Amino acid sequence: MSNRSKYTWLFVPLLFLLYSAPSALDYVFHFPDEKYYTDAVLQMMDKEDYFTPYKADGSHRFLKPIATYWVLMGSYKVLGVSKFSSRLLFWLAGALLVMVVYFMTKSLTKERKTAFLAAFITAANPLVLMSASRSIPDILLVLFLTISVWGFLEIMTAENPSSKYYWMAYLGAALAFETKGLPAVAFTGISFLYLLFNPWQPKKIGKLIHPASVVVALMVAVSWFVFMYIEHGSHFFASFFADQIGYRVSSKTVQVITNTSLGVLNLIAFTIPWIIIAFSNFAKLKLFISGANPKTKAILGLIALWIIMVIVMSGAVFKFYDRYLLPVIPLFSLFFALVLTHTETRFKKPILNLFLGLTLFLLLINILYALFILPDKILILGTATGAVFFLLLAAGKFKTVSVEVILANTILLLWFNVHLLLYPLLMPNPGEQLVEAIREKQITGNETIYVYGNIRTASNIRIHSHHKLDVVSMDTIFTLPAEKEDILVFSKKEEPFLNLKDYRVTKGSEEWKRVPQEKFPGFLQPVIQKVKESGTVYYIATPK
Repeated sequence: MSNRSKYTWLFVPLLFLLYSAPSALDYVFHFPDEKYYTDAVLQMMDKEDYFTPYKADGSHRFLKPIATYWVLMGSYKVLGVSKFSSRLLFWLAGALLVMVVYFMTKSLTKERKTAFLAAFITAANPLVLMSASRSIPDILLVLFLTISVWGFLEIMTAENPSSKYYWMAYLGAALAFETKGLPAVAFTGISFLYLLFNPWQPKKIGKLIHPASVVVALMVAVSWFVFMYIEHGSHFFASFFADQIGYRVSSKTVQVITNTSLGVLNLIAFTIPWIIIAFSNFAKLKLFISGANPKTKAILGLIALWIIMVIVMSGAVFKFYDRYLLPVIPLFSLFFALVLTHTETRFKKPILNLFLGLTLFLLLINILYALFILPDKILILGTATGAVFFLLLAAGKFKTVSVEVILANTILLLWFNVHLLLYPLLMPNPGEQLVEAIREKQITGNETIYVYGNIRTASNIRIHSHHKLDVVSMDTIFTLPAEKEDILVFSKKEEPFLNLKDYRVTKGSEEWKRVPQEKFPGFLQPVIQKVKESGTVYYIATPK
């Protein structure tokens, strides 16, 4: 193997970073749950308490373990507080996940082609792309769980597995537990039991236990919990288990059935087009599975068990979220890669042409928007980059690359172009607009900013001001500050509850601010006007 081909796997994480950059590195979308982590970490840093997360009101937040907070804190400590540092390590975790899938697949199958495809299918999955664009636990959880299940698969399939795989299995599980708690226990437990009882390559209990890795993993898994119990007592455990089980698990039969159905439908939707291609020739698929060797059957069995597990767990909650399905995506990608490289499948070319057509259509919209509506620099640069990639793909410049890999790149390019178009439509973010407007209104620079309504707005201001503004989240407490020089921020929804007779009110931020209605064709202008009028507007009130 030449040195050049030896390192071709690097293209997968690098292309993932390129395609996901527009959605990850700015607040085109500010996911609601991000505020719980960014706000908590800022308070932890202010209080110099690096173990206890906090809510916006200053009370303790024990709902999730500590790993996500520490990842954010490390980024803030090194790079300072900003939207970039808030998401950087989660974005990189997405790329690392893609690398892990590549090496896991290559190690298990001994096939670079299959590994390459599995990594690209993972990279092109919308759940992975979305999760790598948010500073919340999900991308870290799936990264650690994938490392863990890789270890378990190697322990199961190897006669004498290397000790590193035990460390991966148990330490990966421990880090997953310190990221999101009990879901990691469920996936690790089912993997452990599968290795004991699967009919193809079962392992005796003695072959599953590696004392050093198990002891260290247990210490890592429980260390923060022990410290929190010592510091805060049983209140900590009550709060933690209420979130993990009490508030989350549903006992209503209709709700469980509904959520389970949503889990199945969403898993199908988020694995399109691969699930269509993989099951397009069911007879060949059945023949492949039935004729597989015991090692492959054992791997496929664990994949199937994880899929069932994730659907059951998604169905058992009060409210279904699509991101609950994320842990199974890397293993599902491995399944698709195995099927696509070892069986005859249909519809690959038509599906590729469909996605190429969608990408071309979006590229044309981006070009027209940049030429005639708003010549945004990010849009122009990104569209030029996307156009080059599209022309290379469409012109057949990658003849040695499989149709499946080209399809994955086309899906990634479509994601890239969608977020390029959203950038000039939705930016600057309301938080960025509000910070600029607040600084213009400040007189002393020491004013406290009281933010009413959804606490996400206060969080957004903190991040965009690099944590330089003194921001208080009032939520639905509509009392006015005692100090007359302080500044208020609110939306139209909160205005009726505030006595503003002694304040001067001006517009602070406007959704769709940069969308120039007058530059659109005449028949579209009424539609654009309605869209702009429906957007959220935030106001700033300063003392008269």
